[in-house]
Amino acid sequence: MAKKTKITTAKTETVKAKSKTETATQESGWSTKSIIALSIAGVLALTLITLFLVLGRVRVIDNSMENAIATGTTCWFNKIASPDYSDIIAYIHPETDSVVASARDKNYYKMCRRWGESWVSKAEIVEQDIKKRPIFVSRCVALPGDIVEIQDNHLIVNKKETAPIKTNKNLYYVVSEGLINPTVFDSLGLTHADMEGETDYAEEFINLYRQKTKTYTAVKIYNLTRESAHKLSKLSVIKKVEPVCLPKKHFEPTVFPYLKDEAWNESNFGPLLVPKEDKIIKFTNVQVAKYYRRIIEAYENNKMEIKGNKIFINGKETNAYRFKQNYYFVLNDNRASKNDSRFFGLLPEKYIVGVIN
Repeated sequence: MAKKTKITTAKTETVKAKSKTETATQESGWSTKSIIALSIAGVLALTLITLFLVLGRVRVIDNSMENAIATGTTCWFNKIASPDYSDIIAYIHPETDSVVASARDKNYYKMCRRWGESWVSKAEIVEQDIKKRPIFVSRCVALPGDIVEIQDNHLIVNKKETAPIKTNKNLYYVVSEGLINPTVFDSLGLTHADMEGETDYAEEFINLYRQKTKTYTAVKIYNLTRESAHKLSKLSVIKKVEPVCLPKKHFEPTVFPYLKDEAWNESNFGPLLVPKEDKIIKFTNVQVAKYYRRIIEAYENNKMEIKGNKIFINGKETNAYRFKQNYYFVLNDNRASKNDSRFFGLLPEKYIVGVIN
């Protein structure tokens, strides 16, 4: 009988404790359901804050990656991920700090290189705050510390050729013996832009081709994937489909590092060592120093001077430089877009806003 009394007493105490807890909860104004709801809301809020800190969105504004990501597509990117080989990254274009007021969609620096600073200086130049500058997307092909090179349109990183990606588009010479039925272009999925090729340089490239082949037949430049080029070459009216490959030492003034005596072009470029944070690059000659002049000045806030065969950084003579941040080399899948590291040079890490998922 005593044991039963003890059990009853224990149950009574438990009920009393539970009753006190419920009473305290009710007196505080919080029900169990309210606490659960608040906890869920807290978790959701924390998740949203984390997503806000980690993820961002960007709308693709050009055709640089059109076969992988169409123009106008909105993409999510990871703000904290570090770029790796073949990642598509979103970044602030390093040459959009200044624009010509009457041609904001044009690259001011490229205009200077092509037509001369004296011509561009007549226009109204507008400086753009970094927060208001457009975001572009490209594919990361070389990391800090890598040596990147392009030989006859083939990408080589650390002396190893990189396999072409299926989405790559390149310029091709298309030699025909007659008119091509427009429906053929539709069946190949070609757009009007593909058939225009690279209009700014088309005449120059075609003249180079004619000088090499001694032909004066109908030659046009199309922008094609390897698959489209192969299909087009099978048409009866097509005599030849050949990649546009600029010869070595053919100088393109808009191609980095913009040095006539180096004469790099979009088909033959480099080799170029991509700087790595806290690593020293020795300037074996003045030419090597010129490769890195813009990033030393524009992205690392130094003053660089070259006087004869001597190099000065912030007034001190030197033959080397220790870089303050990492740099990357990016290429567009649409190689005809002419808006990647072949043209604006090395991409600073601080300009990268994220890796596209």
